Amino acid sequence: MKRLLLTVSFVALALVTTGCGSTDRSVDPPPNALATVAGQPVTVEQVRALIPENPLPAVLVAGGYSGPWPEALERAIRDELLGREAARRRIGGSTRAAQIATLITQEQRSAPDLAVESITDGEARAWYEEHRRLFGNVAQADVAWAEFADSAQANLALERAAGTDQSTFQRLAREGGATGSGTATLDDHGEGADPMIARAAFAVAAAGGVGLSADPKNKRWWVVRVERISFKQLTWDAALAYKVRSAMATYRQEEHLRRLAHSLRKTWPVHVYEARLADVVATEEPPR
Repeated sequence: MKRLLLTVSFVALALVTTGCGSTDRSVDPPPNALATVAGQPVTVEQVRALIPENPLPAVLVAGGYSGPWPEALERAIRDELLGREAARRRIGGSTRAAQIATLITQEQRSAPDLAVESITDGEARAWYEEHRRLFGNVAQADVAWAEFADSAQANLALERAAGTDQSTFQRLAREGGATGSGTATLDDHGEGADPMIARAAFAVAAAGGVGLSADPKNKRWWVVRVERISFKQLTWDAALAYKVRSAMATYRQEEHLRRLAHSLRKTWPVHVYEARLADVVATEEPPR
């Protein structure tokens, strides 16, 4: 769970700041296309190829991770935009992927603040304190939880619970069909409640945050609100400093590429066909 947390959090952050792009509901999409970039289809097969064999587990964070298909579609759109920009700059390469890799390298070299070596110890310490949840090492967490036997009710509860307080959260959960609810205190190993409650709490890892974990095989879903959370005090040493700098550099690099891709949409318009994406997600992703 702790090893996964950094990846989940960066994915959530990327999706919050990017979105899949503008939509076009008035025009029928090209066959098998989930989006177009300057009229060029981004197909289901292209997007499927970018989804890992073992995608992130079904832990949804309110306002965060939305699933492997939207994430992969955003990546496919970005690759199409960067590929076009690489061609415009006449970047050579044996394959399109090699051209994009060269473009990314050029972008990183043109912005020295993206390198790990450019990040000072003070910057790394400050960023670490603001992003402790990305690194796990939870000491204790107090949570409120609600269990559901229906995925639609659980997802609605997740949406309604964002921004509420504990009493409102539990009231909304009961009104929304929860089969059970309560509070719990979790230790650093997640002991103190059902493992699925701990799983959601550790993925959220922020006071006031709400998440949903799922065991669809047994028709059980948990919506969890983190009330309080504390982290272990770690010694700031060379290993931790490098880990933080690397994470910080990765974040900066992704942000730089996001801004570049966003600017390229002015040259090559992007349209996403949300209805078809929803159909694909419903048919190809396991139920939550």
